[in-house]
Amino acid sequence: MNCEIIGSSSKGNCIVVEDVLMLDCGVRYYKIKKYLPKVKLIFISHDHLDHLLPTTIKKIAYNYPTIKFLTGSEEVVKKLVDCNINVKNIYVLPSKRDYSYFDSYNTKWYDLGLLKVQLQGLYHDTQNYALKWELNGKKGIYIIDTARVDHIKAKNYDLYLIESNYNEELLNQHIQECIDNGDNENKLYYLHRVPRVHLSDTQCNDFLIENMGSNSEYIKLHQSSYNYKEID
Repeated sequence: MNCEIIGSSSKGNCIVVEDVLMLDCGVRYYKIKKYLPKVKLIFISHDHLDHLLPTTIKKIAYNYPTIKFLTGSEEVVKKLVDCNINVKNIYVLPSKRDYSYFDSYNTKWYDLGLLKVQLQGLYHDTQNYALKWELNGKKGIYIIDTARVDHIKAKNYDLYLIESNYNEELLNQHIQECIDNGDNENKLYYLHRVPRVHLSDTQCNDFLIENMGSNSEYIKLHQSSYNYKEID
């Protein structure tokens, strides 16, 4: 499955799949301009700036008013509308009237014509969703910014795009160093926050081992330049 990573970090996230599907839009407009003529659908996982950059969305609304958006977050919908996206161009799934946010038994797929999709809640500090899609007979899943994935099943998919933000041993080492050195409280808060909102390399690997098939491909996303490097 063709996939191009435009950005995958706290500085901005954006991925293009099969030319027509964009996953998050948290990068500057000039970085995605060449892809937009072919993009048909943009999925926004949650409302943080590194996934939804208003200046970029406003330019998309002006230059490509027919592009559709997909989300499960009410906050994302509000921000898209504030960026001049026509509400008629926004798919909002799933309906919380139908099933709960973290319903691990939600197997309902929605046919959007170009592709079929399914959203599933993630564990972050704002309403956040994973996207499962079926396009041209192949299945993929996108998981970003979550503390857990044990509630998600995605057996034998063709492509796994999944966060692998930090090495647990290295993070704990940094926390202890911070305490020993008497570093400022903001740094210690940041380090303690990491496992509450991000996925570790161990969790990522466990998920891949549990779900991947013999022909599956994967790409690890959002690897921290500080907390991910392997320990010698």
